Amino acid sequence: MRLSLSTGSLYIYPLRWTFGLAKRAGFDGLELVINPEVDWRGADYIKKLAAEFQLPILTVHPPLYGYRGWNDINITYAPYMARALALTAAVGARLMVVHAPRATNASAGVGREFIDRVAVSRRAINGSGPLLGIENSAKFNRTDETYILRHLPELREFVDKHDLAMTLDTAHVGTFDLDLLESLNFFDGRVANIHLSDLRQVPHWLMNRPRLHSYYRQHQFPGSGTLPLRDLLRALKKRGYDGAITYELSPLAVNVLTPWRVEKRLRQAVEFVRDALAD
Repeated sequence: MRLSLSTGSLYIYPLRWTFGLAKRAGFDGLELVINPEVDWRGADYIKKLAAEFQLPILTVHPPLYGYRGWNDINITYAPYMARALALTAAVGARLMVVHAPRATNASAGVGREFIDRVAVSRRAINGSGPLLGIENSAKFNRTDETYILRHLPELREFVDKHDLAMTLDTAHVGTFDLDLLESLNFFDGRVANIHLSDLRQVPHWLMNRPRLHSYYRQHQFPGSGTLPLRDLLRALKKRGYDGAITYELSPLAVNVLTPWRVEKRLRQAVEFVRDALAD
């Protein structure tokens, strides 16, 4: 398995700076989060950085927020899937992370469009391109439970039907109060990418502000929350997992607002994984 850093953890930093920090901290590669700089610089620049720092792009992730050209990305990935796949292939990544849509009906509208686009994309790849790795979603509020592909049995049926890979997000599992190791077992044979982060308990007033959850509750530094991440890493080692272990951390969890502390924080994250796997 290879240890990867999501560029979304340092979303406000230039890509060159992020590559340098990841290299010095000891990561094996990166998960490239699409953002305005990625669009502006293009795949050739990304490949140049990857070669210079000897850090391959292992996976590609959709934008964290909508912006020009990706306006509805937080509602549905469908209109952007072909474009994102082309970028994923161009930078040499093995897998493209796919988010489920905010749709309550799989038979019509946004839900139907998403499912059809996944099927078309999967047929077009047909073993000759990157994997599609659909990610389990988080629950920010009760409405999220009503959307399609939010519950693990439904998601497992979907990835089996379309022969997809799986990106298992540990913090997202925790938001549904599910057992992390049982969730890993449930997707046995499909997991190709792990989004590794912890889930913290937060005050009641913050629980009522879901927009802040990704910064303060989810995607926290390993060992700072409630998830058995060491046990998960040991389980992955035992089963011979050979996919990416991707740190998808809140920028605040890596002290992004105090740049002189970021490298130390990233080194600690790398050591957490190495220590767990050495046991």
